[in-house]
Amino acid sequence: MKSLKWLVWVLVSTVVCAEPPAPTVTVADSAGVRITVSSDTSLVFGSLDSAPSLSIGGADASGPEQFFRIQGLHVDVASRIWVADGQSGQIRIFDRDGQLWKVLGGRGEGPGEFLQVRLLGSMRGDSVVAGDSGSDRVTIFSPEGKFVRTQRLPSAGGPAARPFAVFEDGTILGQVPRIVLAASLEPGQVLRDSVEVVRVDSKSGTAEPMGAAPGPLWLWTGRNQVPIPFTVSASFDLAGDGVQLVFGPDFRVREFRGGELSQTFGVLRRSREVAATDVDAHRAFISEFVPEPLRPDYTSALEGELRPSLLPGYDRVLVSADGYVWAQVYDSDVGAPHDWHVYDTEREFAGRVRVGAGFYPMVITTDAVLGVWRDSMGVELVRAYRVRRGG
Repeated sequence: MKSLKWLVWVLVSTVVCAEPPAPTVTVADSAGVRITVSSDTSLVFGSLDSAPSLSIGGADASGPEQFFRIQGLHVDVASRIWVADGQSGQIRIFDRDGQLWKVLGGRGEGPGEFLQVRLLGSMRGDSVVAGDSGSDRVTIFSPEGKFVRTQRLPSAGGPAARPFAVFEDGTILGQVPRIVLAASLEPGQVLRDSVEVVRVDSKSGTAEPMGAAPGPLWLWTGRNQVPIPFTVSASFDLAGDGVQLVFGPDFRVREFRGGELSQTFGVLRRSREVAATDVDAHRAFISEFVPEPLRPDYTSALEGELRPSLLPGYDRVLVSADGYVWAQVYDSDVGAPHDWHVYDTEREFAGRVRVGAGFYPMVITTDAVLGVWRDSMGVELVRAYRVRRGG
């Protein structure tokens, strides 16, 4: 393995030093994992228009156009936009022009109702699937928004996986929850979390392991569980039958298939050390977004000795409708604009995209990015920005 690592380093070093630099180097290690390393160039994949092509909601909105805690977006085959509103438990469907088409669901435990609604996407036949972590169920709607059926997620004697996405065959990608009793903890105890994703088949009652990654560290203060800064949880998304995961300080995406690592890809870039500006940015975040009685707990986690010395590389990953992988570069200032690295279908670096402050992407089509935009008062709007490819 040492000789293999030396070979990869030599190949990558040749790429970096040669004129002009080659865009990538690809090798396969002894376990058959495909490794693609791209040069960290200034290549631009595209840019988002400065003005949204679609905007739904706002401070003056009312009824179904007033959102709170949006828990997912989905664009169906007819280009309609499905919005899961966490507060109401509703799924609100808008046409491509932003006009309300239908409202589904609502808060409750009956058929077609939700306690903790989340949109998962479409399965084969274009039916749309929504999950409910509050009742361990998934609900299927027809492409025309009609209730079809509700399925209970298997628990296998423990807590059921939280639904996050749907495969084409209707099986569910879920994350296994980790439950710790507060009574078993001591103040100052650190919890080492993990992220385990599984493929859940409601018909057979099975849950097949799909991939795993280290999770964030948590500090138990005696009254609250607070995250230790810069230990961001893994993010994941589906690309066909593969699960894309990002975690850790390196600028790399890992793909798992059938529970095994099948390939990794990323850019050749050094991990970044936590700087004083990062600590200041997190302290400002605590002051602005954490209620005053809880701030001492969050500050103790920030100042603790277990805080990592390296920043996360990527903290989010999304797969576009045309199979490109978008990975968001972590920034300690959550309110700042963010850079996304885009990888093509061969998993080579295709360039950067800059996303403006306050916008949280959720869905990427072939030519647009849809997500949640928050105004200065924290009001949520659904917005779409067209992607202009090229520098």
